[in-house]
Amino acid sequence: MALLTLLTDFGTADGYAGALIGAVLRAAPQLRVETITHGVPPGDIGAGSYWLAASAPAFPDGTVHCVVVDPGVGTDRPLVACEIDGQLVLAPDNGLLHFLWQRGRQRRAVRVDLARYRPPVLSPTFHGRDLIGPLAARMAQGALKLEALGPRLHSPQLIPEFLPEGDETGTGARVVAVDRFGNVITAVARTPWYAPVPAAVLLPSGRLVSQVVTTYAEIDGDVGILWNSAGHLELAGRGSSAADGLGVKPGDHLRVLWEGGAGELAPQTAEASSL
Repeated sequence: MALLTLLTDFGTADGYAGALIGAVLRAAPQLRVETITHGVPPGDIGAGSYWLAASAPAFPDGTVHCVVVDPGVGTDRPLVACEIDGQLVLAPDNGLLHFLWQRGRQRRAVRVDLARYRPPVLSPTFHGRDLIGPLAARMAQGALKLEALGPRLHSPQLIPEFLPEGDETGTGARVVAVDRFGNVITAVARTPWYAPVPAAVLLPSGRLVSQVVTTYAEIDGDVGILWNSAGHLELAGRGSSAADGLGVKPGDHLRVLWEGGAGELAPQTAEASSL
């Protein structure tokens, strides 16, 4: 059965997610529709990009992912459609494909020809319902092929502040998300081509977290550093919120120190701690 997922910042308290589902089913009544999440913080493109990359690879090949986190709705911002390692995505071209594209092995992208696919009625404040959802439904149904949607792109838009910057001693990193457990998820992602060994994380406060673990159960104390299930470097608590304990939030800048290079920087910071 054709499968479409939804990932938005619409929440569940209002009717926006329901209207999107209705528009999808109107376009393709037999479609199976599943939700990844409607809980992306409003307008948070970084969190949307992370949750897409963390979730999409778990679905069967050929799944279409309709992603709507769209602060630029109603403007001339483009839409992008991509195929990445067997997963198809339709989204505003505002950085939502960043993490999934960066780790993709087989990938192609097109810019959607909005002049061709603009519907007769298009609310300037709800492109998800009127444009993106129905187009994604037609893709999932097989009525629209990727190459028919528009011209090829070299790459969807990436998010410059989420690209690694650093050297052999360390890498600057932003916090992209805090999950419901209070785990602090950074933009540093392990890929088949990039898998350094972390030694410590320097916090905005100047504190150094230096306990590196493999599982949450190994954390001795309050906070440890690990690669999470999506391949991102994470600060995690054991039975407590790392974000609350460390006073860290999405958008904060951290510095990850790598094994073999951290020693040069540690004396310039606050005393190392396993927290």
